[in-house]
Amino acid sequence: MRKFFSNSLIVSIFLFLSKLLGFVRDLLLASFFGSGAALQAFLVAFRFPEFIRKVTSSGTLTQIINPYLNGSINQRNNKFIITILYFIALFLFIVTLLAIAFSNIWVGIYAYGFIDEISVLALVKSMFVIMIPYVLFNGVMGVISAILNSYSKYVVSSLLPIVLNVVMIIGVVISPRFNVPIYSVAHAVLLAGIIQVSIGGYSLIKLIGKISFSGDVFLVKDNRAKIFLRKLPGAFLGTAILQINGLIETFFASFLLSGSLAWLYYADRVNQFLYGVFGTAIATVMIPYLIDCRRDKQQFFKTLAAIISFTLLVTIPAIVGLFVLAKPIVISLFYYGKFSLNDVDFTYLAMLGYLMSLFCFVVVRVIVSALYAQNKTTIVFYISLVSLITTICLDISIVNFFSYDKYAFVYLALASSSVAFLNLFIQLWVLCDFSFKLFIATYLPFITIIKIIVASTAMVLVLKLFNLSDSYWITLSMFGRLKSIALIVFIGVCVYLVTILLLGGFKSLKTLK
Repeated sequence: MRKFFSNSLIVSIFLFLSKLLGFVRDLLLASFFGSGAALQAFLVAFRFPEFIRKVTSSGTLTQIINPYLNGSINQRNNKFIITILYFIALFLFIVTLLAIAFSNIWVGIYAYGFIDEISVLALVKSMFVIMIPYVLFNGVMGVISAILNSYSKYVVSSLLPIVLNVVMIIGVVISPRFNVPIYSVAHAVLLAGIIQVSIGGYSLIKLIGKISFSGDVFLVKDNRAKIFLRKLPGAFLGTAILQINGLIETFFASFLLSGSLAWLYYADRVNQFLYGVFGTAIATVMIPYLIDCRRDKQQFFKTLAAIISFTLLVTIPAIVGLFVLAKPIVISLFYYGKFSLNDVDFTYLAMLGYLMSLFCFVVVRVIVSALYAQNKTTIVFYISLVSLITTICLDISIVNFFSYDKYAFVYLALASSSVAFLNLFIQLWVLCDFSFKLFIATYLPFITIIKIIVASTAMVLVLKLFNLSDSYWITLSMFGRLKSIALIVFIGVCVYLVTILLLGGFKSLKTLK
């Protein structure tokens, strides 16, 4: 358990730092641009590059690549790395060129909700062309990070996402100097991609030596590379379902009340904080443990059960705490400058809509890693396809019947949560060989769950002692808000940890070594 916990902690710390800087970035975006047309145009243009960023930083590629490398550095593995790196880079380069060449079509489809707003469409197109090369840079960086993670080099790969937030923060701060301020942020995204891939490439060369592409790379002589490239599209869809849902959601949100895109974006950022820190860290670190014991079915199930217990121990109290502190968190992070009280209320509602899905997506990340360790990539693909089709059908229904309802954006968030539950239900069913009786007997630690509920209740009772009213929080300064929310969260975490330790909640993790 100690090594698993320490590796998870390393990844979590850097992810926490990245998410923290991400909140600073969003705080500045909210302050400088509010929920106005410029920001909405940026969010639409940035959605596809942001989609690639989320996939590459979520541990998705690590889940796919890790089983092929098994943590050993040798000539055979190096050849595999060079082959997949070349083909993925080539594919992304072609995608980037096509996206630039046909940017009018992309904007016409994806920003269709703004079809009557010519100035917004022009902004979307110009920023899309500026930022689309980030797809190439970040995609290559994501593959490099996955390779580094496969060799337990977690620090560099966890540091790389921080670069984007730092450069974007600088871009927002200097934006008033631009004739069109939002362009500063768009150029910052492009610059961040160049810096990220440069740092990642240097780290990879230090790990495996000089990278050289020979002519026979086109022949793909490595059978593992052939299998990997053949399975990659399905595996990618299977593990990136959360990010794909977000991409679809942005499209449909553009048809709703002005501001819906921004409210959903800010709410999603808060939820992604917990998902990123816990779900990504656990899923990234757990893969080698499951691969090591996948031939011993009994040990595999024991290890997976312990990992699920650990996931419940950290995720449930985090979600409960977020529910209790939702409004103070939104006010503390976003209520500045052009971000109004109306924006606060609507972002809060969207956050509650997403909150239901958070637990599901974190647990699904763990289950998908287990299914991948068992080479059940095809099943994951079909489950994700069902979820994707369901998402599209629900979103179309919402836009069709509720487009003039001011709360329609909340319905989109709730639809995302509903699909998350469906996805979790099917994944569990498949994992347990289509027997929930086996799941309950193997993976559902009732005693641990009771202890978590007791400890979470104790945490909530303590949190309720603080003044959490809107009228109090909006009167505080930025420093006062951030200091207060940090103190409350710290006290809540301490109360939970002390209670769960006294109850012996960590005893279920003894399987992890």
